[in-house]
Amino acid sequence: MSSFALRRKSFRRLGGLTLAGTLALSTLAIGGSSATPPPTGPAGLTTSVNAPPLSGKAPAGALDAAGYWTAEKLRTAIPADNPAVLHAAKGDSPKSTPDSNAGKTAGVASHPVAPKLGSGNQTMADPVPSTAGKVFFTYNGRNYVCSASTINNNYKNLTITAGHCVHSGAGQGWHANIAFAPAYYNGQSGYGLWNWKTARAFTSWTNNSDFSHDQAFVTFHPRNGQNLVDAVGGNGLVWGNSPDQGGVRIWGWPAEPPYNGQVPYYCDGTSYRWYAGSTDAALPCTMNGGASGGPWLKDRINQNLGYVFAVTSRRTTSGTPLLLATPNSADVKSMFDQMT
Repeated sequence: MSSFALRRKSFRRLGGLTLAGTLALSTLAIGGSSATPPPTGPAGLTTSVNAPPLSGKAPAGALDAAGYWTAEKLRTAIPADNPAVLHAAKGDSPKSTPDSNAGKTAGVASHPVAPKLGSGNQTMADPVPSTAGKVFFTYNGRNYVCSASTINNNYKNLTITAGHCVHSGAGQGWHANIAFAPAYYNGQSGYGLWNWKTARAFTSWTNNSDFSHDQAFVTFHPRNGQNLVDAVGGNGLVWGNSPDQGGVRIWGWPAEPPYNGQVPYYCDGTSYRWYAGSTDAALPCTMNGGASGGPWLKDRINQNLGYVFAVTSRRTTSGTPLLLATPNSADVKSMFDQMT
């Protein structure tokens, strides 16, 4: 694969330090929830859950306007992880749900946008992207973390992440206390924490843990009177793309050894179909737990902005380390259209 030739320089830590070696990867299971979702979307394709109203009673100087997250909780949050299980024939992989809009032409749902002028914020210095960050949540009394990225839409309040970062899948439930920390670096975000408003996922994920539908959108309340995308910028969203893409960059905040979740990493390379019949794109990369939900960018405009064509869903646990993601389908475009 041509992407393997990029390994020495395609996985970098901040400051350009190249990392090498194979990781011993572990499995993390996540348990149930008690949240009750509102009615499902059109034809039952998606379902959503709303955050409780912000109380406005956070103590003076609190890190989080909702009053839950502290610096210590952020630092010790556990990676939410769904390693892929490799099989000799790869024939018993999880079944996927056919795209309800299969056969439709690929398209662009939205275009990238830079932070709004006069917002009072500056884009973080290369290579910390302001449009990507860590998403924190609670589940069964424990604190977890994934990665996510902003998406430009009419309401300027949207992020995309993995479905398993908002709901734990078949037989489980919704997550709570969702917060987004864009440009997270060494324990803080230059843009503060943003509190969630609505999370939406596919019913095929919430009911059946369908990894081809392991995508979700989350909207956020304004912070200090400013919308999220206006403050940090927003990536574009594309759908219907092939797994075979050149010039891909994947951002994430891996949090298992040898990483600590405190700084962003990226992998560059050429993605390809994992195996014949799979819906997944694969790209060699040693990022691990905590990187779930991170954006797969194509047609990048600069270090900070591009088009998200997939989000990290899983990783392999044997052989060459790979990140896996099903490219956004027309179903993802339909879900995007539901986000307000």
